[in-house]
Amino acid sequence: MKKLLPSNLLFGGCLVGLAAWLWSVPAAVADPCTVNCRSGQIQFTPGDRITVQVINVGSRPLSLEQPPLLGPRLLYTGNTFETRINWAGQPKPSFFFWSQERLPVRARLGRPSPNTLRVELYNAPSEPSDRSITIEADGRVSVK
Repeated sequence: MKKLLPSNLLFGGCLVGLAAWLWSVPAAVADPCTVNCRSGQIQFTPGDRITVQVINVGSRPLSLEQPPLLGPRLLYTGNTFETRINWAGQPKPSFFFWSQERLPVRARLGRPSPNTLRVELYNAPSEPSDRSITIEADGRVSVK
């Protein structure tokens, strides 16, 4: 009569082989988001100088504010507001925006270059409306 290997030994050997194969395969590294990014997908290195571009790609004027540095100003269709941010002087920079007509607005984030944040503001078909962009203390960009 033939002697068979115990099933525990066979199963354990398969698990060891699978683990060895998984460790040998290089981990997939996700590319950083550069276009049409959602809240939390873009992150900068804290302390780096960042250029922020805010573009109104919608069909109506919007108000834009960056307290305490910039009071409310109108941003007309097709216009761009650009500023450089120094984290030492402003630890958690935020930009607030809203429609003059109290209609919903959405923000689309992009990162055209390593130290540039591009924010495109456009008309939203319905609520909820985005209200602000904040660069958090850890460098993540959030839309609220």
